[in-house]
Amino acid sequence: MTVNTLYQFSILNALMDGVADEGINVSTTLESGDHGLGTFKHMDGEMIVLDGIAYQMKQDGSILVADPEMVVPFAMVTQFQPTQVSHGSLSGKDGLDLHVAEHLPNARNIFVAIRIDGQFEHITLRTVGKQEYSGERLVDVGKRQVVRTLSNTMGTLVGFYSPGFSQGLSVAGYHLHFLEDNRRNGGHMLDFRGGNMQISLSPITKVELELPQSNGFNSATLSADAENIQLVEG
Repeated sequence: MTVNTLYQFSILNALMDGVADEGINVSTTLESGDHGLGTFKHMDGEMIVLDGIAYQMKQDGSILVADPEMVVPFAMVTQFQPTQVSHGSLSGKDGLDLHVAEHLPNARNIFVAIRIDGQFEHITLRTVGKQEYSGERLVDVGKRQVVRTLSNTMGTLVGFYSPGFSQGLSVAGYHLHFLEDNRRNGGHMLDFRGGNMQISLSPITKVELELPQSNGFNSATLSADAENIQLVEG
């Protein structure tokens, strides 16, 4: 995969419709990128791809290096090569939005790969448990999410900004997963504040989308569900 090209398997609306039984495996995902996020079969935890390693962040708070054969029903990854690196403090998605607008002023309607390393004064994370039955929708799985807030920890946020027109294809806006340096905690970022941060960005204008060929995907409605996406993804 060419650097700073987004590879995406499936679409977020498929997860919203509960399509999470089949997909590619972890090793195939890593062939397409060393930086990104996703989930696992039956939505069993959050996936973060950091420095070419895929981690599974489970609902109970445990962090595992993902087995190469684990099934990935949704993923967004890229071979990350930052084009803009700066240092400073950030406060939440609003602060990040101001930072991206300042340093990449022409990136509103394209994708941006993001990595933030540093000290987090606080960060609020969620992890979801797996589907209780095949086809359970993400909004219902999300009702059983576990939310944790960490204070004064070192770690890395990894993910993407996706433009507004892509809602349902991905999460419009900022979608970031976090992993502590000590690999003890991680999850989907809901809110954060931190200082002494290194903020690395790369605009992405080339996107490769691979769609599943499963019966579940092809029988799903895949209708736009912006309200529930906002509810689940925060």
